Amino acid sequence: INVSSGIDWFDLDVGYISGTGSWEKAEMDLSLFEKGLIKTGDSYTIISKKDIDKLMLLEAEKKLKDGKIRVSKYNFGIINELYKNIENRKDKELKNIRDISLRLKDFSRIEEVSPPENFTGVLRHYQQAGYNWLWFLNRFRLNGCLADDMGLGKTVQALALLQKLKEKKGRKFKTSLIVVPVSAISNWEIEIKKFTPALKYVVHIGQTRKKCIKHLTRYDIVIVSYHTLRNDIEVFNERDYGYIILDESQNIKNYKSLTFRAIKTLKSDFRLSLTGTPIENNTLELWSLMEFLNSGLLGTSGEFKRKFVRAIEQLKDKDAALKLRKKVFPFMLRRKKEDVLKELPAKSEIVLYSDMEKKQRELYENYRRYYRAKVMGKIKKSGIENSAFEIFTALLRLRQTALFPSLADKKHKNIPSCKFEQVKGLMSESLQEGHKVLLFSQFVESLKILRHHADKMGYKYSYLDGSVPAAKRKEQIKKFQERDDIPLFFLSLRAGGTAINLTAADYVILFDPWWNPAVEAQAVDRAHRIGQTRKVIAYKMIVKNSVEEKILELQEKKKELVKNIISAESGFYKSLTKDDIDKLFT
Repeated sequence: INVSSGIDWFDLDVGYISGTGSWEKAEMDLSLFEKGLIKTGDSYTIISKKDIDKLMLLEAEKKLKDGKIRVSKYNFGIINELYKNIENRKDKELKNIRDISLRLKDFSRIEEVSPPENFTGVLRHYQQAGYNWLWFLNRFRLNGCLADDMGLGKTVQALALLQKLKEKKGRKFKTSLIVVPVSAISNWEIEIKKFTPALKYVVHIGQTRKKCIKHLTRYDIVIVSYHTLRNDIEVFNERDYGYIILDESQNIKNYKSLTFRAIKTLKSDFRLSLTGTPIENNTLELWSLMEFLNSGLLGTSGEFKRKFVRAIEQLKDKDAALKLRKKVFPFMLRRKKEDVLKELPAKSEIVLYSDMEKKQRELYENYRRYYRAKVMGKIKKSGIENSAFEIFTALLRLRQTALFPSLADKKHKNIPSCKFEQVKGLMSESLQEGHKVLLFSQFVESLKILRHHADKMGYKYSYLDGSVPAAKRKEQIKKFQERDDIPLFFLSLRAGGTAINLTAADYVILFDPWWNPAVEAQAVDRAHRIGQTRKVIAYKMIVKNSVEEKILELQEKKKELVKNIISAESGFYKSLTKDDIDKLFT
């Protein structure tokens, strides 16, 4: 094999060396490999099974028009397997990549790096290990994903790295760009002031923001929301950065989105993503993440779909899943809380079931029969692919009816809600016992009803949904965290389920659970994280014999496809069978 290198890839020329020592170009023909043969020119040669296995590794890679095979520089598996067969293996770039791959194979060999001089805290043992890994990636010019469980301090580890780089002598420190959800901005500000006050930062958000790159690059760190970055992408494209760090990087999971496309145009020396859920909904999200970090590692999106998506999600191919994990393993560090944070208090999760009374049950059954007939008729006529809107509407109405019948139609406002009666008792008992409570709901209208009840009872509370401005968010979080007289925090799951610390709470109520367990876990971990001193109890509220139970059953099936790959509602409907749809309405 002869190798030539490009920016992010190697082009491989495969050939056969005859007994006389002459090199002839070989054809990549799978049908011949299966027979133990290789074709060079007009000749056929029998080759060993060992050589065939090596050629089969290349068979799935991208073929160029000139017959060469393109392999990502980050595809260490192939490079390691074929290295001894490469004629020009003394090539400088190839040797560098080979050296990196060998050192990445054993994480325990990564050197211990002293904390930055101006770091004003103490890294926990696993944070020090993560910091060492980030430094290792930097040293060998690699990009990676720190995928620790929520609450383990990914922000602190990233800041320690930036502070260390700033202190490195003989190296100019470039401005780094940190892209975050709006709800995470205040947390980054707090962490910078607490741990790395020597890093100068600016928050680029709001109507008064200065759209001037010269102004922004005066700072060590620029913090910007995903939304604002997308709107101001022309400004940010005027310079390149030291690091681009994506916090809650599942925000770029859709590679067709404007946000993903905008971020891909940015230029930087290094890229780092931080997320507790590297795969939230489906396998293709992993391609988006890796395409941002190490472009070309998993091929094009089309190639990735052909090689992995169908095999893993539909055929349940464990070999394909293992192959994919091996490809991304060097670029991802993930630690579980239960493995590294032994001192963290315990967490209990309790499912609370409630039964609909007669009027609510009759209304629910009427909706169920109506929508079942409507949806199944649409599927019969147009197929599942073209029935997504009807399915979504039906599920929404059934979920609303199970929560508050008035959400489905205001004319049902006098029909009582079994779940409302249950949560009123749960809130009252929890607050009387001195607990601080987070209550999450997907529906702002549900939160409105619950807030009205809190006002009526005289409960003081904080509140957060997507409409709350950034400054007000910070105020609401601070109020709940610091004041004993604010025992309750109402949050929408989307706005308050990630990137904020709410360790003052020890009770979490998921009033209407999200069907993706990873999103639920993120919400619970607002309380169950570093800084928590009490046992955390999470209540998941479910209405019996309703669509809530049915979807939870389907999600249990999805868990079996691939570990940590769960289908969320946004991509839920296309993957269902007709039988699955029918079961939703039984």
